[in-house]
Amino acid sequence: MVTLESIGVLVVGLLIRFGILLLVLAVLAVIFFIGLGLVRGFGAAWQTLAGLSAIEGLWWRRGLYYAPGHTWVRWQGARALRVGLDDLAQRLLPSVSAVTLPAPGARLGEGQVASEIMCGEKRARIVSPVEGTVTAVNPEVAKDPSLIHRDPYRRGWLFTVDAADTRYTRLPYGNEARNWFRDEAVRLAHFLERELGVAAADGGELLAPGPAFLRSEQWDALTSEFLKSPAGEPRGAK
Repeated sequence: MVTLESIGVLVVGLLIRFGILLLVLAVLAVIFFIGLGLVRGFGAAWQTLAGLSAIEGLWWRRGLYYAPGHTWVRWQGARALRVGLDDLAQRLLPSVSAVTLPAPGARLGEGQVASEIMCGEKRARIVSPVEGTVTAVNPEVAKDPSLIHRDPYRRGWLFTVDAADTRYTRLPYGNEARNWFRDEAVRLAHFLERELGVAAADGGELLAPGPAFLRSEQWDALTSEFLKSPAGEPRGAK
């Protein structure tokens, strides 16, 4: 009898402990999903506050002018314009190993090569969207090229120009820029599938093949079509 009572007490104790364990796991699961929801909500709120919108698997930011070579231009006051790469451009340039920036004081023409980005053994020339004199460059992106990917619209900016005129105001802006960006995202997807024979989307996110997987002529075609990269040596870069 004593043995049976002992076994019964042991079984009841185990069941109680198992129940407590299940309760703890349930509480932790609830906390996890609440936390996940808060993180997602915070991320969505931050993106909204930062002016970011998801368009065809890419991020677009309001309040910027957008140039054909997929650089953005932001007015900094007086004639100062900050220049960076939009999200489509940075998707084309994975695994950036080095960034060459123009020298302060260099005179750039609209459409002239201003910067050079190395992706392994391949390079992409970035053209200036405006005419003017370089007044500053971003030393952080030169030291840490991954900023182009992690924060292309803010900390990943490239250089600042003292604009020669106001022609940059003719670039797409606002809803016009948003519509243009959507069309470019679709055009890129079609280009990748038609010209390169690769799928461009995975789970709604636009993906471009890495430079290492493209032949030189494919890489040249891609960067020429969407970054307006010309042939020849860059001018204006230090």
